Amino acid sequence: MEGKNKTNQPIKETENTANMKARNENIYKGTILILVIIIAVLTFMLITSRNALKDISTEKVVAEDLNQELKVELDSVLMEYNMVKMEYDSVLTTQDSIIQANAQEIERLIAQQSDYRRIRRQLNLLREITQNYVHEIDSLYTENRVLKAENVEMQEEIQRFTRETTALSESKEELESKVEVASALRAFQINATPIRLRGSNREEETDRARRTDLIKVCFTVAENPVATPGNKNVYVRIAEPNGNILRMGDDDRYSFISGEDTLQFTMKGEFNYTNLDTEVCLQWNNTSDYEDGMYLVSIFTDEFRLGESQFSLR
Repeated sequence: MEGKNKTNQPIKETENTANMKARNENIYKGTILILVIIIAVLTFMLITSRNALKDISTEKVVAEDLNQELKVELDSVLMEYNMVKMEYDSVLTTQDSIIQANAQEIERLIAQQSDYRRIRRQLNLLREITQNYVHEIDSLYTENRVLKAENVEMQEEIQRFTRETTALSESKEELESKVEVASALRAFQINATPIRLRGSNREEETDRARRTDLIKVCFTVAENPVATPGNKNVYVRIAEPNGNILRMGDDDRYSFISGEDTLQFTMKGEFNYTNLDTEVCLQWNNTSDYEDGMYLVSIFTDEFRLGESQFSLR
């Protein structure tokens, strides 16, 4: 019996050793599996991080390209404006500071890499203001020079056209076209001024949006001896920086016809035109909150667009 127990003892030790090896192998396999999983997770995180970094770099390059495009476009607008400014420097002096301030604001936004759409809106507004203003200045400068410096010669030319009308029936259409152009009304010295009301309703100019109580628009309708005299309706449109028109309402009472377009107006008035320089003033005091930025002012009668101006609030 004792000999039989001694025989069984080595067998049990062998079984214990085999079981221990199996457990160790399972532990090693589990450890290796965990390490493989950790390596896979770290590899995935590394690839994801690299892709994210690549996307950020790509977006940065795109943003830099867009900003460079905006800068080139801004330089082009300012170059065109400065070329006209050199030619008509004395006429543009009063508005140059407004245009330059708006350009500096756009340059600051580009340098700060602000929202592209915001910079694009500001740049489009600056281009529209400079183009309209330069066009209007050039037109007013030419027409005013003809009306004032060569007034006698112009009257003689009109009289000559009048005398020849009956004899030159074949050129009637051309003559009527020239008379129509000559009889057009134009405005100059257009001043749009934000006003702050102090004690006793004392008026004070301001450029602060939150201090603005009303907007006064004054201008002079130029002398034109061939224009039709009489009472004239005048419409003033004030466009906010976002392009919306300041107005009392959206129905037909606050709109007028200009050519083939129906336009909303901010203010409507009337003046008596006697073919001489006529001063007109209107004021808008129906808005309590104004946005910061550039405002575009356009003036019309029932027949003509008289001119444009602008002002800015901050």
